Amino acid sequence: MAWRFKASKYKNAAPIVPKPEACIRDISVGSYQTYGNNITASAAFMAFNVDHNGSSLAVLPLEDCGRKSKTMPLLHAHADTVTDMDFSPFHDGLLATGSQDCLVKLWHIPESGLEESLCNPECTFSHRQRRVETVCWHPTAEHFLTTTSFTNLSLWDVLSQQELFSNSDHTEVIQSVSWKEDGTILATSCKDKQMRIIDPRASTCIVNSCSSHQSIKDSRLVWLNNDRILTTGFDAARLRQVYIRDLRHLNEPVKTLELDCSTGILMPLFDSDTNMLFLAGKGDTTIMYMEVTDRDPYLVEGIRHSGEQTKGVCLVPKRALNVMQAEVNRLLQLTSNMVIPIMYQVPRKTYRDFHADIYPDTAGPVAQNNATAWIKGHNAPVPKISLDPAKRNKDEEPITISNVCFIIYTLAPFKLLFLARVI
Repeated sequence: MAWRFKASKYKNAAPIVPKPEACIRDISVGSYQTYGNNITASAAFMAFNVDHNGSSLAVLPLEDCGRKSKTMPLLHAHADTVTDMDFSPFHDGLLATGSQDCLVKLWHIPESGLEESLCNPECTFSHRQRRVETVCWHPTAEHFLTTTSFTNLSLWDVLSQQELFSNSDHTEVIQSVSWKEDGTILATSCKDKQMRIIDPRASTCIVNSCSSHQSIKDSRLVWLNNDRILTTGFDAARLRQVYIRDLRHLNEPVKTLELDCSTGILMPLFDSDTNMLFLAGKGDTTIMYMEVTDRDPYLVEGIRHSGEQTKGVCLVPKRALNVMQAEVNRLLQLTSNMVIPIMYQVPRKTYRDFHADIYPDTAGPVAQNNATAWIKGHNAPVPKISLDPAKRNKDEEPITISNVCFIIYTLAPFKLLFLARVI
């Protein structure tokens, strides 16, 4: 049992909260009933819901801070609440948004950020009188977008103008979607209390399913390493739960963690490079940090962060971390009036050198696959890059989209609203 006592590199990673002047301040954030996390980040920008109904987004440089006036430029994204948003992993200026107004929009954020309010998207889709629940980009194929609306799951190649996959076999609203890191299959959680494993390229696309959390309240999921999936939800008595399931034995969780009776929806964030897991509940003042292990006990709790009440949370891409300060992860916590960057730092005697032992190579910003090739069966991993400043070539890490023309045409369940311009 020697493995139990093996020292973890991240066991003592500590949350460090900056002074108020280093946070985004004086913003107005409402309470939004969505399945999204209300904030997202690329290596260049952050975007988050603002105002009472959340139909507009603030889009700011990732390192921005200070007081924000009521006249700051906004992304006037939708006519109703933005339910979910996601930056492309391969283009730091490409943002997808979904809304309660039944629309999905793609936005190009200029490299210099928003200097004036933006209301004209690159392209717009209509989702047949059903509000959009989730939007997310494929982890390995470029320009490949996943959307859900009620019971429908769709995959879109936004360049070739095609809906490559559509499925409506869920019996209730889809609450959460997560792709496996290699981009081969995905998992969904649903209000019908079922978790499903979906292979869009298989003849029977739902390859497996199992009963999950027994409350109809929100259930979220995230794919872990080694064919495991973590879900958060509530039991029949509304006790908050965390399950870890192995794809090979899906029906019985390998780990069940029961937490408390809080009503806050647990938003799971997982870093596959370090096996660091963060659980933040909407409305909670505490953010839990745990390490995911391959064997029992599977979840080892680290240092908790207690502070402001959480409205939303996201992880910052690894490429944007301050590695010379031993920052191994950064959370952006959205509160009612602030965005707080929480740095998780591994203690070191000195911060003058790059500590290679805590920074495995991570997925880079250049894809080797696209949507058309993927749907035909081609799998290609995203090339890894080093986070060592001495080895990085930031000229090869694009932060904007270029030479892209989005042309969207009529195709159920979406329909053409207008033609995008060439960037």
